Amino acid sequence: MAISKKTTYASVRTTFQNKANFFKTLANQTMGSTSSKRPSPAQLNSFSKWIDKGAILQNVSNTQLNRWAGATSKSKNWSTASAKTMLSKQFGKTSIKAVAFSKTGGFIVATSPTRNGRNFRFTTK
Repeated sequence: MAISKKTTYASVRTTFQNKANFFKTLANQTMGSTSSKRPSPAQLNSFSKWIDKGAILQNVSNTQLNRWAGATSKSKNWSTASAKTMLSKQFGKTSIKAVAFSKTGGFIVATSPTRNGRNFRFTTK
């Protein structure tokens, strides 16, 4: 069964649109007032390289991190390293590529687009 050109173009267009939206998210992190909890230029460049390699960006709040970590970590102040460690334990090391603070609070996370053969989006358990 041959794949139609229309289907092929639609999937390519979707990929380009998603990448453009991810780069817009990174660009938005550079605008506005400065904050101590904001990605550094090096982190933003690292995230752009992950996007080029096919990773997707997802936002995670401190509340979500606390929920996924369990009752013992309520109201924990997360660092990027501790957030990445916890997310890697919860979702797998190969799924979590990079973690950085978001200027609006919480974190931006670069993840693989799929996990266990399915589209990967953070969900609460």
